[in-house]
Amino acid sequence: MRADNAWRPRLASRARLKFDPIAQQEMLLFPEAALALNETGAAIVRLCDGTRSINEIIDQLSKKYEDADCDALRREVIDFLDTIRARGLLQ
Repeated sequence: MRADNAWRPRLASRARLKFDPIAQQEMLLFPEAALALNETGAAIVRLCDGTRSINEIIDQLSKKYEDADCDALRREVIDFLDTIRARGLLQ
């Protein structure tokens, strides 16, 4: 299932983003498991609040990561969202 721009992703009610002070990184927590996120993954998840389209999320990230290749950033965001959506972590 590929993300389309009409979709405004938000975390599923069973998932939450939390900083782990021991590991010193953001974690996406859900029942029975956790997913360690790198800086980019955490930035993407923070923007998934149900108000932004995929293009708006990518636009926000391109401002934060000015040196990033826009096409590569778009692919990374869409692939990441598709992956966590398939795990039931996004609505």
